[in-house]
Amino acid sequence: MMARPLADLRHRSKRPLDVMSAVLIALLLAVPAIASAQSGKKVLTQDTYDLWRSISQPTLSADGKWAVYTLTPTVGDGELVARSTSGDTEYRVPRGWTGRPIMKVGASSFSPQAAQVTGDSKFVVFLRYPTKAAVDSATKAKAKPADQPKNTLAILSLADGRVTEVERVKGFRIAEKGGRFVIYEPEKADTSKAGESSGRAGGRGARGAGAGAEGGEEADSTKKPKRKKDSGELLVLREIATGVEVRIENVTDYTIDDEERWLVYALAGADSLGIDGVYARELATGSVTTLQKGTGNYRGLTLDEKATQVAFVTDADQWTAEDPRFTLYHAQLTPLAGERNGSGPNAGSGNGSGGRSASGSASGSAAMAASVAVAADAVGEGMRIVERGGIRFVREGNVLTFGVQPIPPDSIPADSLIGKAVVDLWHWRDARPQPMQKLRAGADRNRSYSALYDVATGSMRQLENDSMPRVQLSDDGRIAVSVTGVPYEIDAIYGEDGNDVYVINTASGDARKIATRIRGSGQLSPDAKYVIWWEDKAWRAHDIAANLTRELTPAGQFPGVSFEQETHDTPSEPRPWGVAGWSEGDARVLIYDRYDIWEVDPTGRTAARNLTDGVGRERNITFRVADLDPDEEYLDPNEPLWLEAFDNASKDAGIWRDRIGASAKPVSVVMAPKSWRIVEQASDADQLLVTREDYREYPDLWTGKTFDKLHRISNAMPEQSEYLWGDVEIVKWLNSDGVPLEGLLYTPEGFDPSKKYPMVVYFYEQLSDNLNNYVRPAGRNTINPTVYTSLGYLVFMPNIHYTPGYPGPSSVKAIVPGVQSLIAKGFVHADKVGIAGQSWGGYQTSYIITQTQIFAAAVPNATVVNMTSAYGGIRWGSGVERAIVNYEQGQSRIGGSLWEYPERYIENSALFYLDRVTTPVLTMHNDSDGAVPWYQGIEFFIAMRRLGKEAYLVNYNGDEHNPRVYPNQKDIDRRMQEFFAAKLQGAPEPDWMKHGIPFIERERAQIGH
Repeated sequence: MMARPLADLRHRSKRPLDVMSAVLIALLLAVPAIASAQSGKKVLTQDTYDLWRSISQPTLSADGKWAVYTLTPTVGDGELVARSTSGDTEYRVPRGWTGRPIMKVGASSFSPQAAQVTGDSKFVVFLRYPTKAAVDSATKAKAKPADQPKNTLAILSLADGRVTEVERVKGFRIAEKGGRFVIYEPEKADTSKAGESSGRAGGRGARGAGAGAEGGEEADSTKKPKRKKDSGELLVLREIATGVEVRIENVTDYTIDDEERWLVYALAGADSLGIDGVYARELATGSVTTLQKGTGNYRGLTLDEKATQVAFVTDADQWTAEDPRFTLYHAQLTPLAGERNGSGPNAGSGNGSGGRSASGSASGSAAMAASVAVAADAVGEGMRIVERGGIRFVREGNVLTFGVQPIPPDSIPADSLIGKAVVDLWHWRDARPQPMQKLRAGADRNRSYSALYDVATGSMRQLENDSMPRVQLSDDGRIAVSVTGVPYEIDAIYGEDGNDVYVINTASGDARKIATRIRGSGQLSPDAKYVIWWEDKAWRAHDIAANLTRELTPAGQFPGVSFEQETHDTPSEPRPWGVAGWSEGDARVLIYDRYDIWEVDPTGRTAARNLTDGVGRERNITFRVADLDPDEEYLDPNEPLWLEAFDNASKDAGIWRDRIGASAKPVSVVMAPKSWRIVEQASDADQLLVTREDYREYPDLWTGKTFDKLHRISNAMPEQSEYLWGDVEIVKWLNSDGVPLEGLLYTPEGFDPSKKYPMVVYFYEQLSDNLNNYVRPAGRNTINPTVYTSLGYLVFMPNIHYTPGYPGPSSVKAIVPGVQSLIAKGFVHADKVGIAGQSWGGYQTSYIITQTQIFAAAVPNATVVNMTSAYGGIRWGSGVERAIVNYEQGQSRIGGSLWEYPERYIENSALFYLDRVTTPVLTMHNDSDGAVPWYQGIEFFIAMRRLGKEAYLVNYNGDEHNPRVYPNQKDIDRRMQEFFAAKLQGAPEPDWMKHGIPFIERERAQIGH
């Protein structure tokens, strides 16, 4: 059940504290209430969180004339908005319950299917979900699944705002560049009798196959389960403008090309129907032809980009075998104009209301009949073709890739394990520890390797294997690059991992090693002329044709410039700033330093030049390429190069313009104390869609043809003006070693520096770059500055400078002087300063309170307090050993093992200094925390309790490092607010602080009894 807002706390307990609880609420809200009375604005409380709306899944129509998005509250019903980008026309359509946070442990997150604008920019197609009230009512009435409210398909005409609806629809698909058809899947009439299909939304319009109807010969039940065919379902092809529908029964899989030329689908039904097979429907004519037919399963349907070829796998060739394996088929698609009057198997039927029967050719065309590309037994002894997924054509369409995998051994019957030991053996030479093996067991059982089929020659070759488990393929499939760390898996235990890089000729299979034991990865250039990687503090490029490696960024040619991250502050090898992209023909590669972008000739014939002309370093601005077209592989020298810019001093951000190969300096187009996010550029127009925000400005949508001429087209939260909303500024100070630092100070609305305020300090590592970020009101296990300033607090977020080997003392040296510098300004109440942190921030919080007494309350959540015991543990969420990734080379920054630096592990652990603590502590640590072992929270609490220190430990059963369950998020937020109110604002302690919650009363306490 959702945690109650602050106003309902008086009903939480049966104990005689109603009067005191009322006083608690009054005092808790006293400070913001005064400001509210003066301004006429409301305080942000927990009941506000649910109402706050988000703009989700924004997109532009292809012609750039419409922006479409879903406006959804945190909890509740949303609406679809279609807004003209040049005028005031706007259509709004209710979408139902789109705001669905996770309400119980183990539940999956929900995201509504994105609305899509048809390729001709005439319609918006989307799902309308049942309202929250309707779902709640059905749940309360315990309605059967078939009687639960269902989704509705909605089609919005952008010409006039008219909405056409089709009831009881599970999902839909439209071609990316189409506009004539929508394909949808109706709900079954009686879902209680149907098995739920799996994988229904994979690939480009692909629909996966689920278990369902049985078919074929029945195997011996004492040896194997009955062979099953994929269950087919009804698929409807609807003409959007006319509403005419073609209904295709028994569809198990389908795909449609981007240009809306072909619908290719697989059918399965009872053997008596004889319909099993793959069919191609030419959408321009309605003609249907049979590509392949025969009893069995047909999966993995895929089209090439030009929609001239199709591929799939089927076990029909071996259907009568005891254990049928799959064969890869390939077919050329040839237009069938004029072939209209056939009667293909299940080609379609009218819907009885404006529908029509589909017609097509039953016999098919010789040019279109599918043929065997790779037979089931052609992939090698002990191997099989993967039956689900992994099939695709390379961009050029001349090569088809698919997956192969070892044939798995027969599973062990569960009853054979009765009376047997169940044991894990941890071996000292295992490359991966047992917990990681367990987490990856499913992936390991289904491990597959990429293979390719050459369409022209009909040859097949396996590319990946145990030694080279992943490859990157060129657009024409002729070159592959493998980056493999397999030779160094054991060495990774000692922090000495690495990768070898190979170039593979896919025709011959020859593999050539071009780099040995690099710490990064290798990247194939778009035209497959080069492989680029980072090694020994420099970028290197391998010329594949010349078999020659060149160093692209030798230090002598770039005086005063570092391409590695000089801000890196952990005891591991610094990473590079990165690669921005390539110009056409792989003529130039663009490489980042901290500030600027360099244009480098991979042949070495032309000297590298600073594309941004040193403006970034000169003005302390970081430039990065703005990717307006993610599908485009190259950066065009003939077009403006748009750059995202960030001023590291002022935190202003904006867009600049430059050009590859040009000598002129970059030009500022827009620069402001804002944060920007480029959503997209219309595919067929110059229209831009971006969001703009700062701490007080909601990230609404802005549009225009250029970045300097944008106008706002959304107003998602006009109610924000009704609430107390603070402000934020940069503050600066020196740490104890004299290092200049900066941080953020959030102040309440109407802040008066002549008065004194309580303050909460919250931090992680470096947060000051977030100066112009909007922070929506929300609550969980962190400090939300928008909420806390509304409640009358100052919120201070300091940056930290780390000394390797001493993360705990580093945090003290940074934060304590920062707090003292603010107290010295006179507006901070020195006796009412709290501190809080989550995870790494929690660790630092727990350490800091052992070294100072300036904090009146502390909330260190999910904290490590004992590095000596945490060092040898496992990150249960990933199965990774904590020693290297956390302590020796990672965030904890110790710089060596427990045996090399035992004193550092002790000196940086709060546990060994808890006897010094005078600060009351509230800590949250959940028992399914996969990042920080929850026994660290137990060590913390037990020690504090043993020492007689005031401490409270909150554990949300079954929840994670950061609570995922919404009621848990709101509960810890409420307790943190109550804790700080009692310690910093003088409010009475809530009942749980006074008396605790006995285990046998915890359920009653949650519902307020």
